[in-house]
Amino acid sequence: MNNKTKTKIILVIIVFVLLAMSNNFTPHNPVKQNLSIRLQPSSKEYPFGTDTLGRCVLSRVLAGGKLTIGIVILSSTMVLILGTVFGLINGLYSGKLEIVFESIINMFTALPPIIYILVFVGIWGGGAFTMILSLTLSNWARVAKLVKAKVDIEKNKAYVFCAITSGASRKRLIFVHILPNCIREILVFMSLICADMIILIASFSFIGIGLGSDTVNWGQMIAEGRSKVRIRPDIILYPAITIFLSTFLFNYIGKETD
Repeated sequence: MNNKTKTKIILVIIVFVLLAMSNNFTPHNPVKQNLSIRLQPSSKEYPFGTDTLGRCVLSRVLAGGKLTIGIVILSSTMVLILGTVFGLINGLYSGKLEIVFESIINMFTALPPIIYILVFVGIWGGGAFTMILSLTLSNWARVAKLVKAKVDIEKNKAYVFCAITSGASRKRLIFVHILPNCIREILVFMSLICADMIILIASFSFIGIGLGSDTVNWGQMIAEGRSKVRIRPDIILYPAITIFLSTFLFNYIGKETD
């Protein structure tokens, strides 16, 4: 990556960090209802207007951003750690251990994300913890498969054989030689997974599962505003545009990293 690309990526990351902290900058309480000002158009006090219950749409978009990006950051961190560790072990070891790890990875990738959501919602109910756990378990095996495939390629290259013959330990072989050559592909894939997570969070919230009804999130905002779409289409337009821009930026990071 050149310096221009690195600058672009840093700026995009700053945008996501600010979005994750955006709840601290909301002009109004995002959950406070005021029926006397319901469905108000954009104004100086309410830049995005108010929704069907008189709540500030801008405040709710910002609060939903904090929740969504926070879930994505926590989930993707655990996905990255689990996927990388399992992928390295599965790629570097052979025999029974490889078969066991391969079976575990295939078991997790066989189930779609909605299965995890439905199971955990049934056990613990909706909420951020349920969503984080579901997204982590439904995605870590995908990263593990990628890492294993990359390790299988790298470990048969000449520089690895040279490192082995020069007496490099297994730890040095992994963290100094093999893993650094896998980082770019892992980061690109993680950016795509993060974009998928945003869409999944919004989709499950739209149909009423995953996150509780007491939370503020983009999918819920679209679901609540669709009944008034003919009167105030911008109520669902603002969260929809935010979802689009967030997924676009994650994909942009992946493209620039590739």
